[in-house]
Amino acid sequence: MKKIFLIAPVALFTVLASCEGETKTEVAEVAIVAEHVESKEYIVNALESTVEWQGEGVGHGHKGNLSINRGKFIIENDNVVAGTIEIDMTSLTVTDIPVEDEENAKLVGHLTTEDFFNVTTFPTAVLTITDGADMNNIKANLTIKDVTKEVTFALSSAENNGLITLTTSLKIDRTKFGVTYNSGNFFENLGDYLIDDEFKLNVSLTSK
Repeated sequence: MKKIFLIAPVALFTVLASCEGETKTEVAEVAIVAEHVESKEYIVNALESTVEWQGEGVGHGHKGNLSINRGKFIIENDNVVAGTIEIDMTSLTVTDIPVEDEENAKLVGHLTTEDFFNVTTFPTAVLTITDGADMNNIKANLTIKDVTKEVTFALSSAENNGLITLTTSLKIDRTKFGVTYNSGNFFENLGDYLIDDEFKLNVSLTSK
């Protein structure tokens, strides 16, 4: 069995600074795919899988983690032809602020309210693969706050002693899911309170 292992993050981003300001240049994602993987259904090991979120604003940003409730995926001919993961939105944490700092609890509390993800009413988010014919252009339905939108992304796989790890990085426009708080497309004169519409999810799924 030929094994291909991931040695670098799936998504690479280059930041170019100039005297006139900061410009972000995105480098296209390319899937790294394990070959000759056994075709079957794999169950996600939630305890060994990770979802990291990253959000940016004017001159600041935050990041944290989310837990996975459950998931599974089907591999056929080295392609992930189907799969579903359920994310526990109530598990949201912030990792760039010390947990003992009151600002940590304040930010977590705000992100979980109706201004953002309203986790009391919408405790889960679900990603369901609908077309896995091309690992560089996976199509999936993402449901957040009971709103479902199609997303596309490159999906890499690695095999180690029969265990499969899938990794990807998704950029998501939160406003498409009704999360418009401090969005420049919905509010004016926000100044330093402006928050980017897009946030990022770095996902690593390990099978049992």
